[in-house]
Amino acid sequence: MNNMKTKIVSTVTLIFGFIAGIVFSGIVISVSSGEMMIKELKSPFGFDKTVEVMVNNINNKQGWHVTEVIDQNKESVENGGTPIGNFKIIKYCSGYYSSMMLKDDDRKKMGNMMPKAFAVYEKSTGEVYISTMNGAIMGKLFGGETETIIEKVSLEVEDMMRFINLKFTLF
Repeated sequence: MNNMKTKIVSTVTLIFGFIAGIVFSGIVISVSSGEMMIKELKSPFGFDKTVEVMVNNINNKQGWHVTEVIDQNKESVENGGTPIGNFKIIKYCSGYYSSMMLKDDDRKKMGNMMPKAFAVYEKSTGEVYISTMNGAIMGKLFGGETETIIEKVSLEVEDMMRFINLKFTLF
């Protein structure tokens, strides 16, 4: 009788532990996924210098160019919002990688994430930060040839942004 009771307790404990593990894993993934998708790095420069260096690095990388620099603070204020401080969005593109990605009908939907972008902003502490989508995670989400293209793009972006030690990682 005691042996039967021990087996039941063990089985219930095992099942409860398994369910608790699944719930805990789900919570951890949910909380950390946003942080994993976006890379945020502190700039060693002030706001204007950071924007200048980034624009120059992108335009000096063969095959890449800045398509637009948006003053998001100005856009916010002029369109009914309140001031958000120094905040610029640098949009940039490579015609070569753009055509690789968009020539296939199954990948045309990827155009909503193009051109690529960096956000450069000054926090209330006066520190300047740069954020962008994490290429390593983005590639893994899609797999196949899309992943291969994103990996190649990520390596070139890392090279352009060496001054902030940008590395796309899975974790």
